[in-house]
Amino acid sequence: MKKILLISIAFLVIFSLQAQKEEKAKKILEQVTQKTKSYSSIKIKFNYVIDSRVDKMKDTTKGVIYLKGDKFKLFFQGNEVFSDGETVWTHMIDAGEITINDVDKEDDGALNPINILTMYEKGFKYRFMGDIKEGGELFSQIDLYPENQNKKSYSIIKLKIDKKNSHLRSIKMVGKDGIDYILDLVQFKPNAKVVDSMFSFKPAKYPKNIEINDMRD
Repeated sequence: MKKILLISIAFLVIFSLQAQKEEKAKKILEQVTQKTKSYSSIKIKFNYVIDSRVDKMKDTTKGVIYLKGDKFKLFFQGNEVFSDGETVWTHMIDAGEITINDVDKEDDGALNPINILTMYEKGFKYRFMGDIKEGGELFSQIDLYPENQNKKSYSIIKLKIDKKNSHLRSIKMVGKDGIDYILDLVQFKPNAKVVDSMFSFKPAKYPKNIEINDMRD
């Protein structure tokens, strides 16, 4: 009887600690979302890393993104992707073509970088994993676990958040196939100088012979 009582107490302690970690993770994530959305605009320089645990190889690509509300402009891998919140233009510079699509607002996975700030609200469990110190800076670590593991190509998403300013610093998607994808935000500049015209297509800025593929309905 005494043994059963001790086991029951141990389970209660474990569940209590887990609930505390979930509550702390939620509070931190809400702070990140609120802080980021409070800025009029953001400029982010990032490194995108593909890390293969199978082949022991890493590939890093640099990029820049500007955010303003539901508008964004991304420069990455020789491409330019931008949206005014209603339409998405993908300019493949080397190929000399532009593809036009509607923004799918019903799709949580639609191409809109701001989604990453609120993705934890639906379809994920989350847990605070502790604080770490790197390069004299303190970061909170939070893990996101997809509720439906079978439909995901990854097992976990690991977030690193700057404790000083509640800015997201890195995102690591741990792939089931042994390949991890990491987004490292090397520069986060709030209230950056942007103009609305940079988020929409201006034909005069592009060569007259550029190929345009309009995929809208």
